[in-house]
Amino acid sequence: MHYVCLTTSDPFLSLRQVRIYREKATGQVYAIKKLKKLEMLLRGQVEHVKAERNLLAMVDNNCIDKLYCLFKDEEYLYLITEYLPGGDMMTLLIRKDTLTEDEASFYIGETVLAIKSIHKHNYIHRYIDVILII
Repeated sequence: MHYVCLTTSDPFLSLRQVRIYREKATGQVYAIKKLKKLEMLLRGQVEHVKAERNLLAMVDNNCIDKLYCLFKDEEYLYLITEYLPGGDMMTLLIRKDTLTEDEASFYIGETVLAIKSIHKHNYIHRYIDVILII
């Protein structure tokens, strides 16, 4: 498959980069998480990454990106996931500064539902990406 990079975001972890790609043949948009294997080893994150991979493959929730496939090369591990536009909660708070009571209630409810779907698979994750569908 051939992809065109649309944008790059820099999550708070230097361990991974997330890029948004559009498949040329179909126009389908994907997020590609690129994780540096050496950094995973040095930081003792291998088991955490495996747990994330397993969780993304299992959970069916509109607030959690779906894992389509993964592959690796000599230096990196790549997770091809569903692209969920909207950003994360930190981006929303930076953009809006303060949420209304209705907005806060909505996002708290979405967060609870996402965490509940994770817990149904017996996972408790230390780093939760809450994707906002705006």
